[in-house]
Amino acid sequence: MTLPSSLTPGSLASALPILTILNSPSRSAMYRHLSQQAGVPTIEAQGALHALTQLERTPVAAIICDAEMEDMTGEDFREVVAAESHSQDVPVYVLPPLPGSGQPQPDAEQQLTAPQLLSRVLTDLGLSPARFPVPLQPDVAPHLHGDLSQFSLPEFLNWVAEMRFSGHWLVTVSSRQGAAHPLTGHLAMQGGHLVYAECNGQTGKAALFTLLRAIEVYHDAIFRFYRSDVPAEVRARDLQTTTPRLLIELAVELDHYAAGHAPPRHGASPRSPK
Repeated sequence: MTLPSSLTPGSLASALPILTILNSPSRSAMYRHLSQQAGVPTIEAQGALHALTQLERTPVAAIICDAEMEDMTGEDFREVVAAESHSQDVPVYVLPPLPGSGQPQPDAEQQLTAPQLLSRVLTDLGLSPARFPVPLQPDVAPHLHGDLSQFSLPEFLNWVAEMRFSGHWLVTVSSRQGAAHPLTGHLAMQGGHLVYAECNGQTGKAALFTLLRAIEVYHDAIFRFYRSDVPAEVRARDLQTTTPRLLIELAVELDHYAAGHAPPRHGASPRSPK
């Protein structure tokens, strides 16, 4: 397909979709939601081979993929895309691998969550930050913000749950010794229910466990909460219970882990073929 010569890099970002290849359905839904709020459509592929077929007939502005897909790794996929004449100029953003996968963390995208990664993608595509929705805009004043030295994150989450607020949380754990980047968690609530979590390559309950564990260990965390509607389709499969019940379950698991037992085996398992 030949693109109109009048398209500039900035208008390309508006005219062409972002292609996502993600194992987690909730992460796919969140990326789709945030991208569309910025005015950029998305298309989704069920694995790397499906994505390569789509690229043959559909131009895209950028690609976001998991580090480990059903049919190849993210880095292998990046090399294949770069080798094809019709896709060699399409940037590929590889999310960090799951902990314990044995894969090295990509230097450029290490620890990035949905807001951070999509901000980078949309910026690289030439969009004005004024078009970014919350929580992609760091300069927008949050509805709530503060540090977690006096009150715990579960206390704030329970309070917002009681108020039945909807919106996005960004929680940053800063003082991880030897870490190249702060650890950032992205949470979302709909009507007071925690429906989405992403942290350190994980999603759902595993991401919440990782974030709460890091806060317990490093005791240096800040949070921002942006009130905003969150679509129902971003709800993770393992975040179906009420927020208070979910936090009680996680507290038990954290105590179990602190007692020297193996960490719980939550997980974002690869999406099963449809």
